[in-house]
Amino acid sequence: MADFSNKISLWKRKPRETDVAGKAYPHYTGNVNVDGVVKECSVWIQTDKKPGTNTPDMSGKLQDPYKKPTTEEAPF
Repeated sequence: MADFSNKISLWKRKPRETDVAGKAYPHYTGNVNVDGVVKECSVWIQTDKKPGTNTPDMSGKLQDPYKKPTTEEAPF
């Protein structure tokens, strides 16, 4: 069995019809597995980087995987 601990898998995000104009969506989305715990990962590429600044080339965010609420958990 393959060991997928401490691995990142990213896919380029394609624009969607439901995207809101002016909102910053991640350039890449995917999963990260750290010591057997899977998290969702979003990555933005810094396109407006100015020379001589200490701005990273990419920035990212990790969050728990999204779980769609069941009808019992929904407030309405």
